[in-house]
Amino acid sequence: MNWPVVRLGSVVDTLVPQRDKPDPLTGSIPWVRIEDFDGRYLSGSKSGQGVTQEQVRRMNLRVFPPGTVLCSCSCSMGATAIARVPLVSNQTFIGLVPRNEIDSRFLYYLMGSMRDELQSQATGAIQQYLSRDDFRSLLIPLPTLDEQRRVAEFLDAETARIDALKAARMRMRGLLLLRRERVIERALGLDVDDQEFVPMKHLVQSVTVGIVITPAAWYVEEGGIPALRGVNVKPGRIVTEDLIKISAEGHAAHRKSQLRGGDLVVVRTGQAGTAAVVPQELDGANCIDLVIIRPGPSLFPRFAEYLLNSDYSKRRVAEHSVGSIQSHFNVAAMKLMPVPKRSVEDQIRIAAEIDESVSPIDEVVLRMVKQERLLDERRQALITAAVTGQFDVTTARGVAA
Repeated sequence: MNWPVVRLGSVVDTLVPQRDKPDPLTGSIPWVRIEDFDGRYLSGSKSGQGVTQEQVRRMNLRVFPPGTVLCSCSCSMGATAIARVPLVSNQTFIGLVPRNEIDSRFLYYLMGSMRDELQSQATGAIQQYLSRDDFRSLLIPLPTLDEQRRVAEFLDAETARIDALKAARMRMRGLLLLRRERVIERALGLDVDDQEFVPMKHLVQSVTVGIVITPAAWYVEEGGIPALRGVNVKPGRIVTEDLIKISAEGHAAHRKSQLRGGDLVVVRTGQAGTAAVVPQELDGANCIDLVIIRPGPSLFPRFAEYLLNSDYSKRRVAEHSVGSIQSHFNVAAMKLMPVPKRSVEDQIRIAAEIDESVSPIDEVVLRMVKQERLLDERRQALITAAVTGQFDVTTARGVAA
């Protein structure tokens, strides 16, 4: 379709929030953050934060009127929502107030389709950012208002179908994961009232922690020794994407955090408690800010891995994590982690039984994750094609259920 192309600034007014954060946030005009984005429309703050009319007047705060398309200009670049009510935010967002030439729903879909472009244009060494002028200079297609509304109605209906299908897949996946957890708990005996436990410290050679003091000082671009971080540890597996390396000097200076195949590494901060066995190919690597468990002859690593990733252990980690801003799990708490009292022969047998039982569940879950990813890609491709006129929506009109 041969739609005219215009600069975004010619069809919207741009509102940039003030730098200062109001205090207190107890007013009736919602103060929104990226965490409040949940779908097409934005009606308030999930945490109940808000500003007063007096704060708006005194601080000269920018209030986004209903119909404003809020677009993230840093952090989650391009995250977009339409304001249903007057809103105030920090400088994470820019407000795009549609003029008469553009429909807010069409603009919402259009900006969502431009995430990659927004990301590529962002600047900033520490935190990327797009300015008001950057937004105003964006070139956008501009069909007639009637065409914009037809596109928006089509996408409302089609994205609703895709979202409903994805939600159903996610619910099914959640049920499968719950079933998987119950299988593991039963096999480990965690559902037995009279189960005997022994502290982790009695079954291991050592529990220590990876490099925590200025680890970045040892990072190298070329060569070096692989060093695992929390982002590399997933439940039951190690991923090597975003694997950093440290210098040989840094590796030698931190012998206690050098890893052996068969060790367990446990995330301390963020997804605290997530655990994985170190594979043999990473024998001799190092690690950063992870708890390192070196099993003794009475603890089978795979058995311990299933235990540490169970809901039982996650609850205990949550109870014993410390930190006022971002909680973390420490070595002392790990040493006291209760482990079901089992002979090593029983541990090996139980781990094998769990492997056999959860393997088909894991295969189905993996397929469902791939399906959800394909649905996301289909959704994004459909939006991009519709808002750029790559097909005529009048011949493929969506009808909302």
